[in-house]
Amino acid sequence: MDDFILNEPVLNESGLNDLALNEHASITKLSFGRENTPLLIIDDFAKNHHELIDDAGDGSLFVADAKNFYPGKRKLTKASYAKQICSHYLSLFASTFGFEQAQSANSVISAFAISDQKPEQLRPMQMLPHFDTTESNQLAVVHYLCDAEHGGTSFYRHRTSNFEVITAERLVDYGRQLKKEAMANQIHLNPSYMKGSNNMFEQIYSVEAKMNRAIIYPSNVLHSGNINPAMGLSLNPQKGRLTIGSFIEINNTI
Repeated sequence: MDDFILNEPVLNESGLNDLALNEHASITKLSFGRENTPLLIIDDFAKNHHELIDDAGDGSLFVADAKNFYPGKRKLTKASYAKQICSHYLSLFASTFGFEQAQSANSVISAFAISDQKPEQLRPMQMLPHFDTTESNQLAVVHYLCDAEHGGTSFYRHRTSNFEVITAERLVDYGRQLKKEAMANQIHLNPSYMKGSNNMFEQIYSVEAKMNRAIIYPSNVLHSGNINPAMGLSLNPQKGRLTIGSFIEINNTI
């Protein structure tokens, strides 16, 4: 997700006030790529995004997780943040993403995230598009609390396999091929954030960051944050690439 790879971290829960979602948000529905992946873009997502930024604090309580590939640090939001997203948007999730039998949604994890890792510190997996899970019933929500210059999120097709979505059935072959290509291209010699297309991946769609914009997409689609190191990669939530990343699980039972 924005854009971090799912791996439940040990984080401290922030003192986030109850989120008030904007009932008059602007919602755009679309699909992209050869696999017609659905995407929601919701502008003016929260009524008071400034309050959320304030709740992120000064960055001192954000922590890194060595087991996770997110190139920065995070701090959990309060459970009420994702709970309201789940309840408010369940019917939209069901109709947009093909969950016609959906009865409930629950949050797997929701956290403030800020990208502060320098390109030369990146591990090879952090230089490539990723997916968060192979499960088909999980959605990723990226809520931008930064402006366009910090970079949005892009979606990709793996050129060799033509995969845009990684399922359990595709995982072994995809992983084997990706490792082979990463070694052949010696990506570790030129560490950098993913930007546009390269000889391994084709960028098939991109969404700009915008203050108080949220994007929602299936967690198994290949994607990457358009992280802009020229902005300084500040850990200060008032200045850096601050987002809230949430994983939402859709269930057929209440």
